[in-house]
Amino acid sequence: MSKSNPKDNKSGVVWSEKTSATKSVVIIGMGSQANSWLGCVKKHPDYKLTGIVDIDTEMMEHMNIYGLAEEDFFISIDDYVQDKGKPDLAIIATPIESHHVLCKETMDHGINVICEKNMASTIYAGRQMVQCALDHPELTTSVGQQYRYFIHNYLCHCYIQEHNELGDLAMIRMASGGNWGEKRKGWRRFLPEVYLEDMMPHWFDLLRYWTGLDIVQVKCDTFIPRYSQWQGSSTAFVSLALAHPDDYNHRHNWVWAQIYGDWQSRGPNTSEKNFQKLYFAKGELKVGGSWLEITKYNDEQGKESEEDGFLLSDSGNDGVEHMGTDYDGQMIIMEQVKRCIDSGGKDQPLNAFPKIFKSFAVSMAAIESSRSGKNVWVPDYWKDLNI
Repeated sequence: MSKSNPKDNKSGVVWSEKTSATKSVVIIGMGSQANSWLGCVKKHPDYKLTGIVDIDTEMMEHMNIYGLAEEDFFISIDDYVQDKGKPDLAIIATPIESHHVLCKETMDHGINVICEKNMASTIYAGRQMVQCALDHPELTTSVGQQYRYFIHNYLCHCYIQEHNELGDLAMIRMASGGNWGEKRKGWRRFLPEVYLEDMMPHWFDLLRYWTGLDIVQVKCDTFIPRYSQWQGSSTAFVSLALAHPDDYNHRHNWVWAQIYGDWQSRGPNTSEKNFQKLYFAKGELKVGGSWLEITKYNDEQGKESEEDGFLLSDSGNDGVEHMGTDYDGQMIIMEQVKRCIDSGGKDQPLNAFPKIFKSFAVSMAAIESSRSGKNVWVPDYWKDLNI
């Protein structure tokens, strides 16, 4: 058994020591996202794939690809449990609209769950998932918001939460533009707000993760560019306000953010289409790459400045979220889930359903805003939930 010193990760969790007890894993929905999770299961020494659940029975002929036999394939989690017993973990990587039902069916068996993002297709379905997690505190839940654990995003979080020398954060600007052409492949072609439902949830979650604040107000416009033949919106302009719970009603203390997101951005994929920058009283942060770019102002107006940087070693040299591993991205989720299972549900992952709901709610608020043309007050979505 390898050990890492328990350490407060500044996010409210003191991680228990790392153990090596193997956990059995079933993947539900064997599409492209599932293959990414499959790679993590194979890479993590404390997990073992024991089954596949999918309604496409033709996949049974290819089970050897996953190192399994045909008898390890099932069309429902009920059938798996009846035949092989209860696995330790189910990873649900099906289309978004099925997440809430499959999560409940799986958790009703007493099985721990990782659910792909976006959490659900409606705010009501997401609330049901949160309630299910609250009703089963002994189980581990997590949502696949892995972008927060990429090195550059963790560095931004760590700098702001633990090392900030730039003073008060005031504004954030983000842009992400890519060209998917005229085709929307797979399950994404059925999403009416494809960027808001599939990609933008990562950006909303990063705003919360970087700053430690809640997104309280959203104004969003989504549209299909005049040259596009898509049937669902590919482009979003979003303005947001972030605040600590004590400042929900103190507008002067809000942090403002602006996001442009696009999957039909034409022309060269230049750096101007993809940037993430945070503006403070005494400087700026530019997020991206293997280190954090810092601009420190040398005068009160910020006209004179000097450049600096922030590396992973500057964060304490004990890995992402101080977990004592060399993991990032989805592997951090896998490690947090495993430690929570070992704790009997005590050490819930930072991506647990009740914790990630406030990120998910923003995407639902943005959709509501784009259809109503009005600002949406996001805390109304969770005001009566115990989260």
